[in-house]
Amino acid sequence: MKTTTIVAATVGVLAVATVGYAVYFDSKRQSDPEFKRKLKRDRKRAEKLAKTEAKRLTEESTQDIEDFLASVTEEDFPTSMEEREQFCMAQLSAGEELFVKGPENYSKAAICFYKALKVYPAPAELVMVFQKTIPPEVFTVVMGMLSKDVQSKEEKYYTVFPPKEMNVKVEEKPEGLDVNGQRVVRRGLVATKGFTKGEVIYTETPVISSLEPSLEGKNFCHYCLKEMIKKEVMIPCTSCSVAVFCSEECRTSAGQEFHEILCTKNLKGGSAPAQALREYTKETRNVVPGMLAKFLAKMVHDESLKSGAEYNSFDHLERLVYVEQTLGPDEEKEIELLKLALGSSIPGIDQFITEERYLIMKARILYNIYGVSSGLSASLNVKPLPESHRSVRDRPITGVGLYRATSYLMHSCEPNTKIVYSSRDHTVSLVATENIRSGDELQVGYIKNGKLSTEQRRLELFTKYRLQCSCPLCEMTD
Repeated sequence: MKTTTIVAATVGVLAVATVGYAVYFDSKRQSDPEFKRKLKRDRKRAEKLAKTEAKRLTEESTQDIEDFLASVTEEDFPTSMEEREQFCMAQLSAGEELFVKGPENYSKAAICFYKALKVYPAPAELVMVFQKTIPPEVFTVVMGMLSKDVQSKEEKYYTVFPPKEMNVKVEEKPEGLDVNGQRVVRRGLVATKGFTKGEVIYTETPVISSLEPSLEGKNFCHYCLKEMIKKEVMIPCTSCSVAVFCSEECRTSAGQEFHEILCTKNLKGGSAPAQALREYTKETRNVVPGMLAKFLAKMVHDESLKSGAEYNSFDHLERLVYVEQTLGPDEEKEIELLKLALGSSIPGIDQFITEERYLIMKARILYNIYGVSSGLSASLNVKPLPESHRSVRDRPITGVGLYRATSYLMHSCEPNTKIVYSSRDHTVSLVATENIRSGDELQVGYIKNGKLSTEQRRLELFTKYRLQCSCPLCEMTD
């Protein structure tokens, strides 16, 4: 008998027994001390038995789910969008045919529904459909498989990321205790080999980057943020006045990843859906809404490539630390503009961008982006961006970038590394500012120290990042 069937039957029997003895139980409970003691003993035995049984059932269910997952391999899934759609519909149909034949086919039906879930573009929505349309027993198994798969993917992620050639790894670090006395841990970036002062530890290009809005359309590459000097050829977008590129490679990459969707096409005399988002970012100088539009467009492009990579940029974003954001008029406006900009090009985006999902994505980007100083001339009058970003550079920033490994660098007011943009574009080089041993955690400054006092630094760090800095400099001046 299936685990879910046993549980359901047990609950049903207990419910009937409770109704039958309700009046007798209540009178004895109030008038008989011995009955109270016996009831207490029976309750303890029942709780112990329930825990034992629950553990047994959980172990059996877990083993079943692991067996089911083992029967599903990556080779089972098609790659092209058309094939995935056909595959999804076939699995849904097969699952329905199986579960109507009875409980003995529930496991096979669950596997079919799970396979459909794996290729469906909006799995959260399909889960809600399953909850309403398939038997609870089947739904429980499907969710068990999904949960186990997510857990396994989560555990494996940091064994393959960052890649070994970057000479760093992500490790859990103790962060003290929370208000309930529970141990708090965070993830930090640790060196896997020794480095001498001045040595480059790794270089990294961003997941996505964006120019400071006032620099768009000028002599700055819309893709890599590079400042182009007079002898360098600028390649303009033929459809809009917003984008200029430093090379044919950057123009092609931008077009494929996001610009084809987000081009304002103002030189064509029309009004593209992305025009309103562009006007908003230019007026407010808030770069994150535009970055999110680029990020989502790039995710669609990456999905179409079917490179075979086990993890994508969204997997990276979902693991980043963030400070919760609240929904205000600005966020409501940004959600509306984002849906407008992407709606005609990305089917289903209107349902995907919920208020909750938007706030979390925005919060993760705000917490982890770095100000890019790619050699911008100090004579240019570029004001600081209103949105928070990690930056310790004295020169104005060209834009901002979201990086994979670099997001895991922890702050210190006396860091052992520094961010350098030696290529004059958005490529980050992490350089050791002191000798580093294998196993040392790598740290960088999130803010400009300048002449700030310890109190001022800690206030800024807590306000922007909820960090209680306890670096040697802060501890020394307490």
